[in-house]
Amino acid sequence: MIGIGVDIGGTFVKLYIMDERGEILRKDKVETNYSQGAENFIKQIADFINQIKTQYPQQPIAVGVGAPGDVDHQNGILRYNPNLKFKDVDEWPLADMLQKYTGLRPYVANDATLAAWGVYESVLNHQGNNILVVTLGTGVGGGLILNKELYQGSNGTAGEIGHTKIASTKTGPQCGCGARGCLEAFVGTIGIKRRVMEGILEHPQSILAKMVEQEKDFKIELVSRAAEKNCPLALKIWEDTGFFLGIGIANTCLILDVDTVVLTGGVSGVAKYFLPAMESVLHHQQIQTPFKKLKLIVSQNPNIGGVGAAMYAIYREQHK
Repeated sequence: MIGIGVDIGGTFVKLYIMDERGEILRKDKVETNYSQGAENFIKQIADFINQIKTQYPQQPIAVGVGAPGDVDHQNGILRYNPNLKFKDVDEWPLADMLQKYTGLRPYVANDATLAAWGVYESVLNHQGNNILVVTLGTGVGGGLILNKELYQGSNGTAGEIGHTKIASTKTGPQCGCGARGCLEAFVGTIGIKRRVMEGILEHPQSILAKMVEQEKDFKIELVSRAAEKNCPLALKIWEDTGFFLGIGIANTCLILDVDTVVLTGGVSGVAKYFLPAMESVLHHQQIQTPFKKLKLIVSQNPNIGGVGAAMYAIYREQHK
């Protein structure tokens, strides 16, 4: 069986072809083109799927789609996403649209949820019973494996750690979802940028301030490069990132009592700067039972969302 994983992002759509053994046979990506509307965007993905059908005519094919935002996984509908800027559609009947053009009914779920399955399959090799996967990037997503099964909740929204509240819903910073006080508003790249700009106003002579001034576009890697130069402001930005992330993870662990937490996504690549502060928050929780044996893992596999989508599709087809 061949699994096709479609990982829809605000900038690119990543596409992965995998076999049952977990081998990546091919990977590709296409730009998320907003100019031609949602229907043509879906047709572009469908064209890729149809190419793979032609390439493997003797193989059964399963398709998994990871979509960012609020997903109805039972009906394959993307109900809401603030980062896909298509003006001609609000709700996306993704499963129906792709089935219309490919003849295949895809398994559709939140992208972080499928990233969790990718971690479970390819990083943890099915080790662990209850796992929280946190994706750190522009947004902050979460996926859950509970009792060795992918858990999506009653409505498909389980694991949305990025939109749990760690500050006042009246005075906290505004998140991309429109609410205030969300974890994402502090540790997503947009939230980190906000804190950087606030810090630069207070420390205009810092290394980080000078680096930001020299660059035309702010990039999160500037904070890492400044931290490498022992810039106190950059180091404080990462320390605070770890502190805020620790609060969000601690809250989730107290509710679910998971045995493993895996960090993935672009920001996780600089975990060495924020992990100590995050671990300190977990270590200083008054109720220590959920944290004593908790495993913390940083996965830097950039393919994990697409891998998870492909492997979950294969898994679902094999367990019909």
